[in-house]
Amino acid sequence: MNWFARIERSIADFVERAFARSFPSDLEPAQVARKLVAVMEAQTRSAVDGGTRAPSGYEARVSEVDYERLEEHRDYLERQWSDLLEDCAARVGITFSDGPARVKMIARPDLPAGTVDVRVEPEPTVAEAIDVDPHHRFFLHMVQGAPAYGVFALESSTLIGRSESSDVFLLDPGISRVHARIDIYDGVATIADCESTNGTFVNDARIERHVLSDGDEIVVGSTRMRVEIRD
Repeated sequence: MNWFARIERSIADFVERAFARSFPSDLEPAQVARKLVAVMEAQTRSAVDGGTRAPSGYEARVSEVDYERLEEHRDYLERQWSDLLEDCAARVGITFSDGPARVKMIARPDLPAGTVDVRVEPEPTVAEAIDVDPHHRFFLHMVQGAPAYGVFALESSTLIGRSESSDVFLLDPGISRVHARIDIYDGVATIADCESTNGTFVNDARIERHVLSDGDEIVVGSTRMRVEIRD
């Protein structure tokens, strides 16, 4: 039996408490709530530290007709849906990747009335996440860790660590103060471990020095970052 089947009664009680009085003849908010929980379950992944982690942001997409009917209560509904995800996650030991759970209700003209389409909030693109210098070609894109969805542009020499003086400063207790260094020379990026306590991994293999390719995943402590090389 999966986690959310075990707490189905709790979800039902929560939904009734949150929505029954405000929407006595309308089940749409409760249907959205159940869909949100199902999507959170489907998106939950094992973390490097042995725990389980789910995305923090979700979009509840509804038809324009339903949105117009529910818009008056939008703030209330979004808070209640977010609280429900927090409640369910706490019961089964799930943590969220980027702060507390958050839900936004969005109107979509392509959806028929009564239809709910729940999506994980899209990640920002590199251009949205930072003011990209056209001279930068190498980036680290956060996959797991904080800041969630962060993007770091790499310089000719970039230090990764827990020290605030690091170029890539990471709040991760499993990372050394000076953990690793990425050097870029003649269009090639190389990562080297700086005698860290827990090691540096590229594509799940521990390394001392490694030439990076587009799509490589670097793991330091509980933090996972993906290498992006732009033409």
